[in-house]
Amino acid sequence: MTYRLYRREKVKNGNYYLAVACHRCNKNIYILDDPAKGVKGIPSFGNADFSIPCCRCGHDDIYRPEELMALKSTEDLPSTYPPRAIISKSPRKPLNKSYPNAKVVMGVGYIEDRPRAAALVGRIITSWADVEVQCALLLSALMHTGIPESAAVFGSLRRSTFQSDVLTAVAEVALQHKDLLLFKAYLKRKSALEKERNDLAHGCFGVSVSIPDHILWVSQTDFLNFSVAHSAGKDGVTLTDKLYVYELGTLERIASEISDFYHHLGYLVGYIRARKEGLDDFCEKRYQELCKLPYLKELINSAKKK
Repeated sequence: MTYRLYRREKVKNGNYYLAVACHRCNKNIYILDDPAKGVKGIPSFGNADFSIPCCRCGHDDIYRPEELMALKSTEDLPSTYPPRAIISKSPRKPLNKSYPNAKVVMGVGYIEDRPRAAALVGRIITSWADVEVQCALLLSALMHTGIPESAAVFGSLRRSTFQSDVLTAVAEVALQHKDLLLFKAYLKRKSALEKERNDLAHGCFGVSVSIPDHILWVSQTDFLNFSVAHSAGKDGVTLTDKLYVYELGTLERIASEISDFYHHLGYLVGYIRARKEGLDDFCEKRYQELCKLPYLKELINSAKKK
């Protein structure tokens, strides 16, 4: 079996990694972080091999497990993506309270004037398809069936509420009580993140020259009502109290939380498959790890009190 490995994160001088020497330029390709710092050597990968690109010279090749090295980096290398904004826990802010003197222009394409914000909105919207892929894999794990069958079922359910209803119905049959609480905590987290994603996917955007980095947002319904009233020549029509500001830190938080949730869903899929296969020792350890995730711990404790 061949695994595709592609590192996006930066490489830091002094940190430990699993790496290979590029077949063309012979420079190190840092693949995976090595939390053991070289002490445990190379983990076993069986008969697998790896498809790995070199981001220095562009060469893309197949590498065998015996080519892997555990080493300490002596250089800094940048990530493959631009620097992230500093995460803010703040939600979107009402324009009239946060920036009361801002003048706004709305319409198609203005979001391009804020390229960092546009890229974040793109990350948020497009990443949801990957979350849905994980949900289809979750359905497969719950049903203990093949992926094509579960993917066909899940893919036919276009509305998110239908997808959640199917997942819940199967989980209530397939899972024991504590695992069901864990599953339902995941679904609540999914619902909260999906709302934030959908607001951006279905809203309208604008900019203000007095707010140089951030974007303005209004719901499609409010913008439509304003546009109709304005076209009819009604006096005193204003959109100001319906407008919100999405600052870069808020957008980064949403994008990062969706990315984290995607990976955490993968952990849940693996946990449920292991439970079906009777790997109880692994499952007990993984269950404790999953319950320590801050948002899941809060949701699980809330469900237990009901």
